[in-house]
Amino acid sequence: MAYAIPLGLLLWNRQYLWQWFLAMNPESKMILTVIPAVLLIDPISTVCSQIYYATLPSSIPETDLIYTYGSKKNLLDRATQRYIEDELFYTFWQSPSSEGITRLHKILDKALRLPFYTKPLVYNKKKITEALKHFPDELIDRLNRFALAEITFQKMDVPPQGHYPVYFQGAPGTGKSYAAKQLAQAMGTNLAVITLDGATIDDMTGTPFESFDGKAGRLVDAIIANTVSSKDINHKNQVLFVDEFDMLLLKSDKQAEEIIGFLLKLLDPAHRSFYNPYLKTNIRLPDTVILAGNSDIHELSIKFPQLEAMASRLDKVVFEGFSTEAKKDIAFESIIPQLEEGYQSTGENMKTFSLSDFEKAKIEAFILQDSDPGLRSLEKYINEIFEVKLQVLMDIKADKEF
Repeated sequence: MAYAIPLGLLLWNRQYLWQWFLAMNPESKMILTVIPAVLLIDPISTVCSQIYYATLPSSIPETDLIYTYGSKKNLLDRATQRYIEDELFYTFWQSPSSEGITRLHKILDKALRLPFYTKPLVYNKKKITEALKHFPDELIDRLNRFALAEITFQKMDVPPQGHYPVYFQGAPGTGKSYAAKQLAQAMGTNLAVITLDGATIDDMTGTPFESFDGKAGRLVDAIIANTVSSKDINHKNQVLFVDEFDMLLLKSDKQAEEIIGFLLKLLDPAHRSFYNPYLKTNIRLPDTVILAGNSDIHELSIKFPQLEAMASRLDKVVFEGFSTEAKKDIAFESIIPQLEEGYQSTGENMKTFSLSDFEKAKIEAFILQDSDPGLRSLEKYINEIFEVKLQVLMDIKADKEF
């Protein structure tokens, strides 16, 4: 400050400035001489630093997260953006920690895998028919109509108001899950699967990350399950498959009643979204929803009057089971080859592992007398045949080594 006033007053007059400079002591002259050099060198240093950090940026734990979030930021709704930026990133940068970076990873992993766009779906009757070839012809025709209607609805500017889920009814193993998976694949989309058995309302909707048992919830986990990482681009028009829907209806406890009330509202076409406390945003369910259960939903509605309105709107598709010939085809064209391939992949000494003609004949004999309409008994018996064969081979190998 000692030099600031004289400099300000004398800058306009070079003569007075030069005289003032000559009158200064040697130490002051040295300081004044260094100032221009510093003013010249400092911008050069700043530019060099900027070039260095641009070409060789410093590594920080959240770098990849920042890049990934930035690439998808505009796809997220405003509420989720504010939550991630104002609460997550800001809080982390205020006090960085390993727990903070873990929190960022967990929440962004869910948020950035949410559906962002509508994928064009194409109806292909031949593909659907081939995928469902083991089912009865009437059921194949019904599922073809269902797929065509769903794809058509998605192309409409204003979807129909009464677009309720369809209900797959059938005994365990009659192919409800398999048919839903094949339908989704043939339609060119993903199947998001959720099971209601043992679920609480918090299991369904999720809980805040800050809570002791913070979780995204079964619905969010199902919707993002078909993405590998947060870099994937997920699509909205998946097929949501709600398995064991009737299990809740057969219970009479408060927990089941809460979930029933939640689902009845959620499955109404006018209320197809819910608030997720984990991500602090509203999550919309896919428009195509398949409910599945063993019981007749219309008979259950007599016991539960609150179901009557929905049951009257649900289109029921009955899975009566597989014919003997269909079971043979499934066993010898699918189940057995897949198991043989799996066993063969376990080591060099298993490369030739396969069932003998005698073992295959035993399986065929079992199919002829099997009274189970589904495949559960058949699958269990085939697995038993494989386990016995494996044990025999291991015993023979052990005896030779001994």
